[in-house]
Parts: sequence; C-alpha cells; structure tokens
Amino acid sequence: MKQAKAGLAHGQWLLLLAGLCLQHRVAAQDFTVAVEESDNHPFEYVQGDGKTHGGFHLEVIDEVTARLGWHVVYKPMPWQRALRSLQLGRVDALSYLARTPERDAYAVFLPAAIQHRQYAGLFVLRAQRQHFPDSARPCSYAAYRMAAASNYFYGAIVQQAMHECWQIDMTASSKEEVFAKLLAGRIDIAVAYGTSLQSLDMRMPELQSQVVALREPRWLIGDFYLGFSRKAMSAQRIDAYVAALGRFRKTPAYQQLVSKYNMKSFLP
Repeated sequence: MKQAKAGLAHGQWLLLLAGLCLQHRVAAQDFTVAVEESDNHPFEYVQGDGKTHGGFHLEVIDEVTARLGWHVVYKPMPWQRALRSLQLGRVDALSYLARTPERDAYAVFLPAAIQHRQYAGLFVLRAQRQHFPDSARPCSYAAYRMAAASNYFYGAIVQQAMHECWQIDMTASSKEEVFAKLLAGRIDIAVAYGTSLQSLDMRMPELQSQVVALREPRWLIGDFYLGFSRKAMSAQRIDAYVAALGRFRKTPAYQQLVSKYNMKSFLP
C-alpha cells in the first residue's frame, strides 16, 4: 500500500513536471514587442492594448512570427518607457529603433533586422513658407527658433547643428508637442522625421493644410531596426527570427507590403 501511494505521488509529480515544461514551452513562444504609443504611419501604429495595429513594420513582424509559430504581443507605451523596458528585459524587442552607442549596451542591432531608412526634415507654417531658405547647410537656419522632440535620434548632421549653431528647444517629449508649438507660433521651425505629416494625419489633421516641409533639407538619419533585448532574447531566438525574416523578404507577400505602404524609397 505504501509503495502504491509512493508510486501515485511520483506519477503525479511527473505529470506536474510535464505540465510545467509544456507551460514553459508555450510561454517561450511569446514574442513581446514594445511600440511607441503614437501614430507613426506609414511605418507603424497601435490602438488600445496593441491588438489593433498596422503599418509596414508591424505587418512584417506579424508575418514573420506567424511563420515561426510565435505569439506576438505588442505593448504600446511612451518612448522613454519603451527604451527602459528594452534595457531591463521586460520586452523582447522594440520596433522603430535607431542605433546609438548607448543603446548598443542593452540592445542587439543586426543589419538583417533593419526595418527602413529615415530622413530628417524641417517644417514651417505654410503661410510663412516664403521667409525660409531651402538649404542643405544646417547653419543656414541658425537665426530661427527651432524645436525637436527629446529622446529621438535625428542623425549626425542634425546632432552637430544642435550643438554648434541652432537655437533649439528640446523640452517636447513627442512630435505632437513639437508641431503644437509650431501651430501656436512659439517656434519658427519644427525638426522632425520626414514622414511626420503622414504619421500625424489622424491625430492632427490640421497639419496638412497649415504646415509644409522645406524642400531641400533631407538629411539622412540612418537605419531603423527591430532592436532585440540583450536580457530577454537568447542568441538562438534572435537567429531564428532573423532567418525567418530573410525568407519572408523573398516572398511575393513581402513585396505586396512594400507596395502597399510605398516603402521602396525607404529600404536600404
């Protein structure tokens, strides 16, 4: 009798252990991606808890994870919190991430995981457009009041101009705040990504009629990545994702997404 009880207990233990292992395998299939809590058309956007989402970046992630059998979970959050979450390993990856030496310490950047190439532009009120030059020389704009969002990376040319000759306000935490200052007349020029008017079309529809980008300044920022957390992602999982991404990019479905979002000029 004692042996039967011991055997039963041992069997129950094995079942429990098997259940825990199965639960671990299922959890390991999850792929948690932080996304900025903002509308970044045509690259990405999320609504609510992230289940409603779209844009080139996220639809590519959807396709790749589906092929891997992973369950992707999008976590929309303010940009600074997204960076911190990636650093602490609270998420597996962060979308739309520029590479910097500081971020190299906690994120893995791979050429195969580049999402698109971005440019910086200068935006002014349409009614005042004639007062501004079209120049590729950053210091041509030294006399103007300018603003840009903090915690965004604008590329080496812009970063140098910020230190050398621009009068620039960096107190805004988002591109929405920067353009609100432009509309209110508190600044002369908004510094932002070249696709900002498109990405803010839903949230700030008044921009399209009141704001215009200067033609000449189109300064290369660099490549933007799906950055993987060094703490949360193993090398094996990263390799698996990148390999699946490479295979997907060779399919007609990928080319359809490129055409859908007019991405050809943004791809490296």
